[in-house]
Amino acid sequence: MDSNALSLKELGTLIRRVVALNFQESLWVKGEIAHFNEVRGIAYLELVEKEEGQSDQIVARQSAVIWQRNFQQLKARYPDDLASFLEPGREILVQAQVEFTPRYGLKLIIEDIDPAYTMGRLYQQRRAMEEVIMQEKLNEPNKNLVLAPVIRHIAVLSNEQAAGYQDFIHQLRENAQRYTFQIHLFPISLQGGLVEETVLGQIATLSASYQKMDLAVILRGGGSRLDLAGFDSLLICRAIAHLPLKLATGIGHETDETLADLVAGISLKTPTAVAEFILQHNESFENRMRQAVERIRESAWSKVQRANIDLQKCRNELSVKPLRRVSRAAARLEGIQGQIPTLVRNRLRLEEVKLQQFERIIQLSSIAGTLRRGFSITLSHPEGKPLTGTPIKGQDLETIWKDGKILSRVTESSSKSLL
Repeated sequence: MDSNALSLKELGTLIRRVVALNFQESLWVKGEIAHFNEVRGIAYLELVEKEEGQSDQIVARQSAVIWQRNFQQLKARYPDDLASFLEPGREILVQAQVEFTPRYGLKLIIEDIDPAYTMGRLYQQRRAMEEVIMQEKLNEPNKNLVLAPVIRHIAVLSNEQAAGYQDFIHQLRENAQRYTFQIHLFPISLQGGLVEETVLGQIATLSASYQKMDLAVILRGGGSRLDLAGFDSLLICRAIAHLPLKLATGIGHETDETLADLVAGISLKTPTAVAEFILQHNESFENRMRQAVERIRESAWSKVQRANIDLQKCRNELSVKPLRRVSRAAARLEGIQGQIPTLVRNRLRLEEVKLQQFERIIQLSSIAGTLRRGFSITLSHPEGKPLTGTPIKGQDLETIWKDGKILSRVTESSSKSLL
């Protein structure tokens, strides 16, 4: 055994002297919180540094502690919830004393925290994510979705115990219009490291049954800027952009705006503002329906009035027109009656003229008329029948003319035509 070998305690004592000699004053150290735990008023942290561009590649790790007295002083100096500020994944800048003990090893004793550094880092991260949102146009899809004319079934992403959720429910239930709503709660974490995970999970669940809903809302009451930082998530923004249901946000105070607000179809300041929007939306629909009913009623009444006027005109015309028709018919009958004797006389004269003409034609067509015109008639004798064919030899004939007649006998016959 080497007589010069050091025990662990001796080695620790040497290291302690080196640390005490070289780190006599506090240092400002930046790192990402990998673990935080508060036990009996003492805060225990584990800080890490990750390789740039490699979110899971740790290049340095160091334990840190905030003693009870100092932790209480820091809580008093920062009105916001310090424990929420020190959540895992957040990068912080701390003023710490480097301390080494043989028993517990190297540890940072945190004396102060610079929240401005953390806020600046968050601001830079937010600006970078805003640029991605604009490049991918994530702020457009949900805004372009059509909102249901009437909102009744509401999918609420919130926490049942949250004051903002309770305010939202109270506002809807106590509305003066007596509208009723079906609230479907999708529980999520409202701050800390579980915000992103729970919101993404519930949006995925909602996407599978969105047809049953009229509107989705994300509700989170007031809090510090860091409390709301969980909603500054690019993954949440992408999930909202791809959600096939109109979504409204009511996150934080009047002056707060998260990245989720940027991509939501409807961005409102508070949970109560979301409730008021829903009530006004339904009231606006009801007013439009009432106006439409009133227009229909007025139009129907106007048509009934015009129909009554037209009907009255018909009644008047029916009471007058038949009398006019009868009167005109009677006048025509009277006129016809006065014309009948004249028409009869004229018709009789016309028929008399026709009879005279027929009589003249008959007279001209008679045998006597024919004989008077210089013609003669040859009859067979003694039968007295008109000769219609060629007489035969020896045949007796009787020829009659205007002034007498003569008997003759055929001595020679010929059938040769004279035409």
